[in-house]
Amino acid sequence: MVGILVDRIGPKNVVFLGISIIGVGFILLSQTQSLGMFYLSYAVIMLGASGGGWLPMMTVINNWFDKKRTIAMGFGGLGFSIGSFLLVPALAWMVEPSQVGWRMTSLGLGIFFLIAVYPATRFIRNSPEEYGEVPDGAASNETDQGKSFEIAEYEYDILDVIKTRVFWIISICHGMSSMLISAMTVHLILILKDQGFSIQTAALIWGFTMGFSGLAQIFGGVIGDRIPKNIALCVFGCVQAMGVVIALYIDSVSLATIFVVVYGLGFGARIPLGSAIRGEYFGRKAFGKVLGFSMMPMFLMMMIGPLFAGWMYDNSGSYDTAFIILASIGFIGSIGFLFAKKPTPPTRSTASVASG
Repeated sequence: MVGILVDRIGPKNVVFLGISIIGVGFILLSQTQSLGMFYLSYAVIMLGASGGGWLPMMTVINNWFDKKRTIAMGFGGLGFSIGSFLLVPALAWMVEPSQVGWRMTSLGLGIFFLIAVYPATRFIRNSPEEYGEVPDGAASNETDQGKSFEIAEYEYDILDVIKTRVFWIISICHGMSSMLISAMTVHLILILKDQGFSIQTAALIWGFTMGFSGLAQIFGGVIGDRIPKNIALCVFGCVQAMGVVIALYIDSVSLATIFVVVYGLGFGARIPLGSAIRGEYFGRKAFGKVLGFSMMPMFLMMMIGPLFAGWMYDNSGSYDTAFIILASIGFIGSIGFLFAKKPTPPTRSTASVASG
């Protein structure tokens, strides 16, 4: 739904709606008195989150960049990592009853999102064509400078895309690797708590991991613009799976540091690569829908990951087996990217802006 909206009403409008919905969701969460209300408020937050950031902003970046698409997406994803690095430890402190408390923290977040949404979205520019430009910063009126600019776009529509084998390979393999992300996000702090760390220390470890993943996004962007993106996704996906295994054995600061570096590198580098490969393979025309449709199997698997880990823990009293299985699934999904070759487009339309 978000992908369709992005292509129809523009990323800026979708982000405005998404962030507004997030604000309403946090305000609802602050008033929660029952499990049903918790589920409802969380659903509202996640509905807003799906349209409030990553998908529409990756579409914007894909619209503006071609030659340096991956590194641009790496910089574009820094906000996620920086936000996690700063906010996870801060929120772990704020929600303590002796501090602000979770209700007031949630209420404050909701109000902040509603206040910040308008000024934040004013900076979003949907596409270069709206400003008389073309991707990679070349102005369409620069024909008097003896330059020639050409944009090659493959005219995929969403029906063409979902008929291609590589679309499903990317979607399913990305989903298999993303199961690790959702499971770690939900359970890592609990794993570390079981291994003797306090909640605040565990949150700090996760925060540092997300901070390091921000640097890894830049590295992944550089690599992705130099070697085939499917090979890079395979390598970094395997590194991420290794980080998940390491998490099960963290009992000291040195092992925590190794985890931060290994998992942060694999997780962070994959972020721009996963978006950029879709832009490279399927072009700009239907990128929002391509990203949205491919997220359907991905989110289904991301939902299964933490549920499976929680079920295994409840039945065995340990996370070990669950996360070894999930890491194995991540390895298999990463190897699958080697089979994600760039498809041959059904038609091609070339728009040229050339000088005399």
